[in-house]
Amino acid sequence: MRKKFQGLSGNELKIIAAVSMTADHIGYMLFPNIIFLRIIGRLAFPLFSFFIWQGTLYTGSKIKYCSKLAGLGLICILGYYVYCGEIYINSLVVFSLSACILFGLQYFKKQLRSEKPAGCLLGLLSALGLTILSYFLCKSVYVDYGFQGIMLPVFAEIFDSFSSFLPFTSKKICFSLSLAGFAIGILWLSLAAENLAEIQFMCLFSVPLLLLYNGRRGKLNMKGFFYWFYPLHLLVIGAVGIILQI
Repeated sequence: MRKKFQGLSGNELKIIAAVSMTADHIGYMLFPNIIFLRIIGRLAFPLFSFFIWQGTLYTGSKIKYCSKLAGLGLICILGYYVYCGEIYINSLVVFSLSACILFGLQYFKKQLRSEKPAGCLLGLLSALGLTILSYFLCKSVYVDYGFQGIMLPVFAEIFDSFSSFLPFTSKKICFSLSLAGFAIGILWLSLAAENLAEIQFMCLFSVPLLLLYNGRRGKLNMKGFFYWFYPLHLLVIGAVGIILQI
């Protein structure tokens, strides 16, 4: 007897994102004329971005969460500079900024529920300050997916907050609101795109996949794998690129 389909776990969606990202970077670094690889790659960023928001809700250490993302991102910046001679603010650094803004908003919400004005002000100012800092960073250097990319998971957090104003709520309603906000963020990201503007709207196809998310992590703890996959797959693709040039 076949098992009833129970949706996709977080691990399964992240594996889809990892495969998509690999196809995108192979297309970018090795086969720039094969646009189909870049189209497949449009799924990666929004899927990983959504789980950055999810990760901030469940992490046990905010500092460790942000520092791990930022640290691996900086390693990739150095590697890219050695390989191409350019400064490139990659997705891991983008996600670390997103996470910091999210933590500020979540702290604000927590203090608001506890009716602590000083804490509310601290959380709000930190989120706003980091948002402004991110905006000017994107104006100063090239940042992967730009300011819209940094703010994408923040849309999910903001729309999730709207559920507190409803007369009744459930996990399904909260998730639907969050995903609706996230979809608006993806649309903004697509409309503002400068690179690959003609295919960036393909990011929206990540929304149907997220509708299948069952809210479970999956049987295996693959968190470490997904952290290290980004720099390692770039290293392998870069090495293949160097070999092909010899």
